[in-house]
Amino acid sequence: MKINKNILSIPPYISTSWDKIDSIYQNNNLLVIVLLNGTRVQIPDLNENIVKLIFDSHYKYMESKNAPKTSINFAMPEMNGSLESLSTAMQHNPSQKDLPLLPDEILKKIATVAKIFSDESHIDLPKAEPNCNCMHCQIARAIQFSKGENIDDEVSEEDLKFRTWDIEEEGQNLYKVVNPLDKNEHYSVYLGEPLGCTCGKKNCEHIKAVLTN
Repeated sequence: MKINKNILSIPPYISTSWDKIDSIYQNNNLLVIVLLNGTRVQIPDLNENIVKLIFDSHYKYMESKNAPKTSINFAMPEMNGSLESLSTAMQHNPSQKDLPLLPDEILKKIATVAKIFSDESHIDLPKAEPNCNCMHCQIARAIQFSKGENIDDEVSEEDLKFRTWDIEEEGQNLYKVVNPLDKNEHYSVYLGEPLGCTCGKKNCEHIKAVLTN
């Protein structure tokens, strides 16, 4: 059993993140958890302290969800004619290591510009730090991938996985699927009968990731 501000895991009844849960309520000796897809999970005879912890954790998640968020400007930096100016504009920032992925449109534009200038320039490519998702590191990866076979040998295998899922076996036919860039984003996939995922979708990318792993 694991209950915190990010996840609710009470085997064998449920294991999911709070963002997949719509509401919770108690009906006599049953704790009822309503998922966003409409599924109701009923858990009987929970300890009073556990019930209180579940309600408190859900409240804290809802409170953090509704808190004002700092906006992030994804505008393209000024290139000024070279990859070097792009690297200078985007300095590595460890405090932003958990930023969400830049929009694909932005990354594609950066990669396209990088291909043009890399054929004309002889400068070192910016390096992405392992396990970091700051703007600099995301852009560095986009540039490195645009270079294809010329990617520096120092780029780690972990860097090359920034769009895949980590798979962990948790039991018979039960797997944990984790976003390597955001450990708080994870799902439980069951390959038995019925086949399913805690994201609530059929034929989702998490099930495919387990099947192809």
